[in-house]
Amino acid sequence: MKTIYRIYPAIGIARIGNSETEYFLGPEAPGVVPDGPYRDHATPGRIKPQGARFRIYAFERDDFGNETLKQEVVSGNTIKITWQVHLVNRKAASGIFPPGGPSAPPRNIGYNRSGLVIDASPQSISGINQEIGPLNGAINFIKNGNIEGSAKVVLGRLLTDENGRLIVVGGPGKSGSPLGSALTNFANNNGWFDGISDGPVNAFIEIDGNEAIAAEGGAWLVVAPPSYAPGIENMTTWYDQALNVSTKVFSPHLTKTVPSFTQDIYPILKRTVLLHWVVERENRHHGSAGNFLSSQRFTQLTDNSDNAKPARQRIFSWLMKPNTPVNPNTPPPAAPPNMPKLNSGLDPDNPNKGEYAALTEYQYGMMEKWASGNFTADWAGEPVTVPFDDLPLDEQPDALTRAALEGCIGAPFFPGIEATYVIAQAATYDSPFRIKQSLSPGFLTERMALPWQADFLDCGALWWPAQRPVEVITQSGQLQRFSRGVKSYGDMVKWWTELGFVVKQDDEFVESERNPINGQS
Repeated sequence: MKTIYRIYPAIGIARIGNSETEYFLGPEAPGVVPDGPYRDHATPGRIKPQGARFRIYAFERDDFGNETLKQEVVSGNTIKITWQVHLVNRKAASGIFPPGGPSAPPRNIGYNRSGLVIDASPQSISGINQEIGPLNGAINFIKNGNIEGSAKVVLGRLLTDENGRLIVVGGPGKSGSPLGSALTNFANNNGWFDGISDGPVNAFIEIDGNEAIAAEGGAWLVVAPPSYAPGIENMTTWYDQALNVSTKVFSPHLTKTVPSFTQDIYPILKRTVLLHWVVERENRHHGSAGNFLSSQRFTQLTDNSDNAKPARQRIFSWLMKPNTPVNPNTPPPAAPPNMPKLNSGLDPDNPNKGEYAALTEYQYGMMEKWASGNFTADWAGEPVTVPFDDLPLDEQPDALTRAALEGCIGAPFFPGIEATYVIAQAATYDSPFRIKQSLSPGFLTERMALPWQADFLDCGALWWPAQRPVEVITQSGQLQRFSRGVKSYGDMVKWWTELGFVVKQDDEFVESERNPINGQS
């Protein structure tokens, strides 16, 4: 038997925030929303950055490759854990989006490429209740050997908790232009930088003073923009995209799974309905179709009998088939199949082309089985969310990864919020949910909008309402634009820190913690 170690979550998500004194931890168990408030205690209150906490678990592997989870490993008298994190922002040195990447024409053409990479360099931390930071990088706009402008950029900071677990906290999220350049495009603004980043996370474990052992496979971290509706998930999440890759490459047997209504179908239906709290008025309850989780309809959807089949098949007929080609940035059709009602994005298999927003093939296959009646009718009421500390040991590692990724956009990709179409490509992963450690730090975010606020302004309809609400119910009960008061790209760079958060209050999702923007409360 051999003892191996792995880091969880396999992919962690930190988020930026301009508070210098407080932060909150991102979700660690599926369905458990981080507690607010999401602003610090100052007046009028700055946004708390989100921290991503990483843990190490020990497994025993036998001679046949079978593994048994043994325990979480924490720092102590006989155990030393050294963490290493390498955050990089490559946006200014990357290609123009769409499609982005090395094959696209470069942003900031004529400038030295290496100077445009904001690299915080590998940073290490060990021990209990330690802190390192801020993690600084620099951007230098160098042309013909002359530095025309430069800036120091903070990407985050490192902490350890009372058990030596790693916490990576997002940076202040500053965006700017050392060259004084204007903002003219949703994704490509030369002369600009922002505070988004990503990179590998590794750990080395020393037991009883013996030689350090590296955690197998490493992990990855993304520092992303805030999620302004943390209790509402997208129909397709990053977790769904990574699971879809896994079913194609690593675990094809999963495609034969008979779906559980409670575990596989209900989450998709629920997400669709919850989106109505953050979309524009005309698309609330997905337009005139209404709420198909209402009591008068829901019983039929949980029933796998032939009598209920027409109700199930009607909903399935509304679903856009995955990989349906269309020009990028095209609204959904007026008539079914047109769900989800989101604009089209890029085709991950060919980013030079577009496709309608849709569920992943794996999600769609589950829904197809459900429509035909091939599912387990196991509905016994709304599933109870279980806090991480109450989960059995054998459920904890996967719960950490799932919770982190279910809070992230999985489609459409134009370009996205946390990362873009590369998260749907098999070449990005080395094993289920694990990013290839051979990829360059900054790879996941380099194709994203620069700065992120420009795209965030333009995606104010039919894009990613769970992260970027479109219209919200205010505390006074009015339906208002989420970004009211923001009139330009420059305004969003200035005012993103004052936008409100959509949180659950009784049976409604209501905007809270908003500060005035350009005089509008």
